Amino acid sequence: MSKNKSGLLIVIEGIDGSGKSIQSQLLYQELLSRGIPAELLFEPTEGKYGKLIRKKLKNASLTPEEAFKLFVLDRKENVMKNILPALKAGKVIIMDRYYTSTIAYQGASGIPIQKILKEHQFAPEPDLVFIIDIPVSEAFKRLSKKNSDAFEKNFDFLERVRKMYLDLHKYINSKVIILDGRKELSQLHNEILKYTLEFIAKKHESLEGE
Repeated sequence: MSKNKSGLLIVIEGIDGSGKSIQSQLLYQELLSRGIPAELLFEPTEGKYGKLIRKKLKNASLTPEEAFKLFVLDRKENVMKNILPALKAGKVIIMDRYYTSTIAYQGASGIPIQKILKEHQFAPEPDLVFIIDIPVSEAFKRLSKKNSDAFEKNFDFLERVRKMYLDLHKYINSKVIILDGRKELSQLHNEILKYTLEFIAKKHESLEGE
């Protein structure tokens, strides 16, 4: 993966139903309220390839290889248009999914991890990755309350995805923090915020020492 920049890249991950999107929003809003320049991004994006991914996922018409190729194309566009400019501007980027999702989901679908990593050499490496971990049985309870993509309904598949997330530290150099997603929303937010603010402080200290 390509090296970072002056800003920070924070990724919030988890299996479907983990609550990662609301935690991404809460962290983003809290950083802004503290006067910290931040940007919230998500994948798939609302770009050409991101929209195609969403459409095909709803129709359950994506093979693992097709999904992988589309996610890489969507991510390349996101990196060039959004991620790199924000990092160069010194912002804290909060990503709701990133190539770490591809490692987990497409890896669980049978795409070799080394192939995934090789195809993402263009992507800035995250500084910090939060994994909001919940049992698949809990995820299914939450997902049953809303319309979900067809692939989300495969219990065994989500079990494999969850294992990939728990083993994520084996595949990337980023700092990975695993959190219990069954905790209260505010408690989980406070934990994520605490780690984030500590990481930002350390980053500033290292820059001042250069």
